[in-house]
Amino acid sequence: MGPGCLRSDSATIVQALSSPGHGDSEFYAIVFNVIYQLSLHFNFEVNFFRRQANMVAHTLARAACSWVSHRIFYSYYFCIEYWLINDNS
Repeated sequence: MGPGCLRSDSATIVQALSSPGHGDSEFYAIVFNVIYQLSLHFNFEVNFFRRQANMVAHTLARAACSWVSHRIFYSYYFCIEYWLINDNS
């Protein structure tokens, strides 16, 4: 089995997870927690991935930020239909 991979379109996040700084902020607390969780998995990579390379994930993340409560979908959400069609062509 190959390495796991976390991809982010945030260079700040990728940099923080790759070489964490020091601080007492909530940001660093989250970063250290993520680093700990990643350390539990052998050979896990964190990579920068341009937003344009995964518009489905970006569009879903933006939509999720606007929702007041959790949602479960049993088929694809309409806001990603365009990207799904174009990714498959």
